[in-house]
Amino acid sequence: MESLGLDITKVPIDLVLNLLNIVLLFLIVRTLAYKPIRKFMDARTERVNAEARAAGEKAAEAEKLKAEYAALLENGEAVKQAQADEARKAADAEKDRILAEANAKAAQIVREAREQAQKEHDEALGAMRQDVVDLAFDISEKLLEHSITDDDTKKLADRLFDSRVGGEESA
Repeated sequence: MESLGLDITKVPIDLVLNLLNIVLLFLIVRTLAYKPIRKFMDARTERVNAEARAAGEKAAEAEKLKAEYAALLENGEAVKQAQADEARKAADAEKDRILAEANAKAAQIVREAREQAQKEHDEALGAMRQDVVDLAFDISEKLLEHSITDDDTKKLADRLFDSRVGGEESA
């Protein structure tokens, strides 16, 4: 090994000196730098942990708010549905009221039409009766040539008309 320029006798002394230098340097660095670096790292770790706790609390608060908003939204849907049901019921009630009013008006119109038709029927019947009486009177006057009075002729015509009209109505 001498050809390489290494002296074996000096190697153990150099090794011991290098080891002593390393140990001494380690102690100096540990004394001067380790404690402040450790203190800095502990503070940093504490800040990270605090931020993690704060983030967890904010996440929990966000979940709580999310649940509240979901409940409000669901409640809003229920309120909306209730309002829609109420509006539907009101519309049905209004529809029923309008139908009842329309039915009542229709019934009134039908009743008035029937009364009017009955009145016109009665008037037409009375006019026909009078025409028949007058015709019967004229015929009987021509036949009897004044032997029967006007009152007798009218009574006879009324009886004849009543028996014919009454017989037709009952048949």
